Amino acid sequence: MRDDLPIQDNLNIHCVDHLNRGLSYAESCFETFRVIDGAIFLWDKHWQRLQRGLASFGLCLPDKHQENIKQSCLQAAKKEGTDSLVRLTVAGGQAPWGLIQQATPQVYIQAHPFLGKQQTIRLQSVEYPFALLPKPAKFTSDYALTLRAKQHWTLQDEKSPLICKNDVILGGLVANIALFSQGEWLTPHGDGILAGTIRDYLIQQDLISPQLCSTQLLEHTEAAVLLNSGSFLQVVQSIDNQPLQTQHLAIADLQQNLQAQQGVRL
Repeated sequence: MRDDLPIQDNLNIHCVDHLNRGLSYAESCFETFRVIDGAIFLWDKHWQRLQRGLASFGLCLPDKHQENIKQSCLQAAKKEGTDSLVRLTVAGGQAPWGLIQQATPQVYIQAHPFLGKQQTIRLQSVEYPFALLPKPAKFTSDYALTLRAKQHWTLQDEKSPLICKNDVILGGLVANIALFSQGEWLTPHGDGILAGTIRDYLIQQDLISPQLCSTQLLEHTEAAVLLNSGSFLQVVQSIDNQPLQTQHLAIADLQQNLQAQQGVRL
């Protein structure tokens, strides 16, 4: 790295010869998960999804490193307490300028105490302004597009976005969604839908069914939950000002299944 330029108006300016390809070209993937009393729910699924994402860039993170990386995540989490949120990021590594350059993947681990709590979740439908792509992994670039999309949305009364595209439901800002309608749980399926670990687990348990979900489904939705590996399950209070049942027995079925698993705390 070259010498840094003087700080001007509290702005750090760096002149460099090499730059991490995760920063220069978004050549990176990440996984976020809770570590509760030393346990990670669905660690193998997180690792497999991370590997799928890296492979799409032509990056290789050999499985022989899996246990070492897992233990490093656990150690980082332990320093933050018995209930921590961890982000594991793997990027293309330091390299000179140029798309065709190659670098050894670099691993980054961030951890902090989990301070989340059950919040009042009220959703408002918004339109996603970009083309939809498959999301087999958590690509950093997908979240950059989400940040750009946010500039198109006007949300009212502290509502959170329910992202839609051409009258099809996609999901929440950083979570999958499941909707209970006419006696069954449904979750959106198709391009633009992240292969979420909690979502996929509940599908495998035959508790929710993946399908294309039209926005017309909202007219018959009785209850809804957001699903991710940070909060696991969050109950939605309303969608587009239409109240939902927050004490629905169908929600209790999902909660009981998840709560019985090691590494889960609702």
